[in-house]
Amino acid sequence: MLRLRVWGGTVGRVVSRARRTGVTVGFIIGSATLFAGAAATKINPQDAEFLASVNRTITELAGQPGPQASSTCDRIVASTINMDAVIQSALSQMWGRISLQQRTAFRAAARRWAVRDCLRQNQGNEGNPLEFLGIRQGEDGERLLATRSSKPAHTIIWHLRGSGRVRAVDVVIDGGSMVLSLRDETKALLDRNNDDIDIATEILGR
Repeated sequence: MLRLRVWGGTVGRVVSRARRTGVTVGFIIGSATLFAGAAATKINPQDAEFLASVNRTITELAGQPGPQASSTCDRIVASTINMDAVIQSALSQMWGRISLQQRTAFRAAARRWAVRDCLRQNQGNEGNPLEFLGIRQGEDGERLLATRSSKPAHTIIWHLRGSGRVRAVDVVIDGGSMVLSLRDETKALLDRNNDDIDIATEILGR
């Protein structure tokens, strides 16, 4: 959703990036054929409602003007993404070394970063719902929900956790991981600013 190319042309890139994010090659290739046969797992009611909620917001977001779209994207990020899990995965050991105030500031900056990405990647969104491809168990209790959008055309794998409240701890779109993107961008900002997390946070949130 946050970054909603035709599937057949991106398999190689998706497989390569997926190895870095813990998604099996078999899972990705299986999704290209709609998880034919016994490999697919039926979606449970909680995950089905998660997907339905995402599709409702896709429809709502289509054609919205800038300020309204920004507000909708902010709501999408808050309701579908576990940003604390994304941030802690992205920052890794640094998360434990920064102060509570710095964590709060970085959390707000990362949310604005995610909203910007939502706006950018939903340009041209025509409101078509995501197609359910299949779902499988991943590592650490994650459920890997594979979906596909039509216009714009992308394959999206949601790493879901939770039972009562289901949210994504990573979103892999055409092989690009949200966690890795945030990690790479934060590292680049730190490298350019003498590892100053406060400066990096301020730039990230612009």
